Amino acid sequence: MAEARPEVLWFGTPPPPETKREFVQRNLHLLCCASADGVDTSNACAAVFQFGSDMPEHVVRAADVHVRTLIDSGLRVDLIADDDETMGRVQASTKSVLNVAGVAVRTDTPAHSLAEKIARHDAGQRPRADLKIEVAGDREPLREADKILFKRAFAHCSRIVLEELTGGLSQARVFAVHMTVHTSNAGAWPQPDFAKLDRRNKIDQEYRNYREYADRYIPFGLRPNIHDPVFGAERGLLVGSFVDRSESLWNLARRNLAARAVTSLIEETLGGWRDQAYGKDPDEGSVVQAMIDAGILRPCKLKSRYVEDAFHFGITAKPEIILDQLGKLRQRYRSAPAHGDLHGENVRVRNDHAIVIDLASVVRSAPLTADLAALETWLAFQMPPECNPQVYEDAISAIWAAEIDRLYAPSSFLHPPGPCDPTSKFCWMSSVVRQLRRMGIAVQSCSTEYQAAVAVQLLRRCQWEDGPAADRFRRTKGYAVAAQLARGLASKT
Repeated sequence: MAEARPEVLWFGTPPPPETKREFVQRNLHLLCCASADGVDTSNACAAVFQFGSDMPEHVVRAADVHVRTLIDSGLRVDLIADDDETMGRVQASTKSVLNVAGVAVRTDTPAHSLAEKIARHDAGQRPRADLKIEVAGDREPLREADKILFKRAFAHCSRIVLEELTGGLSQARVFAVHMTVHTSNAGAWPQPDFAKLDRRNKIDQEYRNYREYADRYIPFGLRPNIHDPVFGAERGLLVGSFVDRSESLWNLARRNLAARAVTSLIEETLGGWRDQAYGKDPDEGSVVQAMIDAGILRPCKLKSRYVEDAFHFGITAKPEIILDQLGKLRQRYRSAPAHGDLHGENVRVRNDHAIVIDLASVVRSAPLTADLAALETWLAFQMPPECNPQVYEDAISAIWAAEIDRLYAPSSFLHPPGPCDPTSKFCWMSSVVRQLRRMGIAVQSCSTEYQAAVAVQLLRRCQWEDGPAADRFRRTKGYAVAAQLARGLASKT
């Protein structure tokens, strides 16, 4: 159980006796702070900035200096003005903190109401100031502003070692957290946790996704079990149980050992979502529009460099033409909740069981083929770490491009492509693409659905351009393939 944090830090006009009584009755201790001083937040649950009609400048400065640190430490923050006129001046003078998440702005709040709201606020565990935080493998150290979130989330530890898990194109950082504790009767080294550090709003959304979409729909052992998140002013930290002694699906796929894990992922891990598609009649319309409506594809984010570079593959079609060709298709498809960003690095595998560890992009409804197409195109077009990131005009890239042409020929969506040369460097890629293609063709509700979903996912990969040259080459190739698939579908109508 978390230790109590009974202090309320008070800045500005001292509270009157009746306010003090309301706080004392709720076992809260008011601590008046000198505005320019540093503050100790370890025992505090809230902070109040009281602005009188004289609007002292030092209180405004204190708010600017302290608010973000206070919220990072778990405190509730209230900016209170005596009257509406003063509040107007407060809003003009404290613009930099007014929109910070966790800041409440009030005018002439009754003492009992303020004290009650603060008493109900859960500030969480006291941050452990002496927590030793290490990042393994010479990876980027934590920012100072992020360390306080770890000190709150792992206050029961004396030391944590962060092993960064790679993958994805967001600014999030995901870690396996190896802990050392000295307060447990069971021992000093518990099972590792996973921790995801990202923008506050994205962590909040992912936490809600776990509660709404995972708790009752993904089997207990095939997802992390999430603890309460920790929120700061701008960043958030999501902590849950980690799948120890596991490896990424990406690693397995490149060793041609992913077949059982892929089946487990689609049939077991995500099966609870996918079954929902059969509780209603298929939808009618275009797959591309359904995926745009779900937020999976955002045409406005497509990067023009891929359109220009596709000319080297003989493609001149603009995105508008491709989307128009896909949008005119009359299709039927079944819809269900979808992962929204399924790839080889956000699936962990242990004993052939697939465990999803990232639910940040879950969508309420998307075509049943969307996740299959996402995983297939990611595994086929993602640049393996063993490749030179700056070289793409070599023999290896030529072999890859030739195998892509074979796997993504229009006829390969009528029936799955055949096997490749077993000695090929990309035999692993062929195997996993063929497996997912069989699944996609089997689950589609019309003969054009899966081909359209693959084209959309290839376009989606063109929303990012911050990778190295070889990665951009592969995304350009994906754009060219998407254009060819769309043209092939349009010719059938």
